[in-house]
Amino acid sequence: MIQPTTARTATVLTATVLAVTLLLGGCASPAAYPQETAQDLQQRVLAVTDAAATADYAAAQVRIDELRAAANDALAKGDLSEERHSAIVSALDLVESDISTALAAEEAVAAEEAARLAEEEAMEQDNGDKPGKGNKDDD
Repeated sequence: MIQPTTARTATVLTATVLAVTLLLGGCASPAAYPQETAQDLQQRVLAVTDAAATADYAAAQVRIDELRAAANDALAKGDLSEERHSAIVSALDLVESDISTALAAEEAVAAEEAARLAEEEAMEQDNGDKPGKGNKDDD
C-alpha cells in the first residue's frame, strides 16, 4: 500500500516542479523581463519548492501567496508580460490545489488517528471498570 503522505508529497512536488519549469523557462530569455524581476521570482519559486519538499504545506501556502503578489506587482509595473503572468498564476493555482488536497488528506488522517486512539482509550476504561474472569469474591 502506498503511504498517503508519500503520495501527497509526490503530487505537491510534481506541481511545484511544473511551477519551477514555467518560471525558469521564462527567465531563460533575457528579453522576457528584467533580470531583477526574474531573480526575485526564481527565489520565490524555490521557497515554495523547499516548503513543499518538506511537506510544510502551511509555509508553502504563504510562499505561494507571496509569489502571487510579486507576480501581480511585476505585471502592474510592466516588468512581466500578461502571458508570463498567466502562466505563473496557472502554475500557482495547480500547486495551491495540490497543497489544499494534501492538507485535507493530512487532516483526515489525523482525525482518523484521534478517533482510533479515543476508541482504544474507551475500551481500556471499559475493561478496567469490569471485573475480570475469576476475580469474583466467593464469600
